[in-house]
Amino acid sequence: MLLTVVTVFALSRANQTARQLSAIGQSLMQSQRLAKSISQAVVGAKQAFSEVAESSNVLAKNVHGLATGDDELSLNSLGGEFSDDLAAVVPLVDKAKKSAETVLSQEKVLTQVNNALRQINRQSSDMLEIAESISSLKLQQGAGASEISAAGQLVMLTQRIGKSSNEFLTSEGVGAEAVFLL
Repeated sequence: MLLTVVTVFALSRANQTARQLSAIGQSLMQSQRLAKSISQAVVGAKQAFSEVAESSNVLAKNVHGLATGDDELSLNSLGGEFSDDLAAVVPLVDKAKKSAETVLSQEKVLTQVNNALRQINRQSSDMLEIAESISSLKLQQGAGASEISAAGQLVMLTQRIGKSSNEFLTSEGVGAEAVFLL
């Protein structure tokens, strides 16, 4: 009888520890996934928004479950020696969730900006080709120096537009120089 009680207790503790370790591992994975998908969402990648929502929710649920317990996850709080560490992590997770919600609330704007910049980028090659044709025609026609100079500036500006729109689309964020140049 005593052996049965001890075995049941040991199996119960092992099962609870396995759930806690699973929640910790999943929290780590979701925090990395959130970081990756946020950087993609900020530049307007449509598929990243669902990943941001899912990752932030799972991360918050697991960390709060580890801190206070969660009946839905059948998870007891870690408590004890881990309570101070969890007390420090919970506000950071809450802040990350709030930031993710801010990004999610801007999904329409971010995807519109992404689409507009991609369209500018596609059109810039056409504009460059047209500007080079104009410059070439001006040279062939023996145009004045000011007209040739203006055509050269037009070529340069079409290249700058394409370059600046590409700089907007990077995950490092938008630089002030890219905004000014565009």
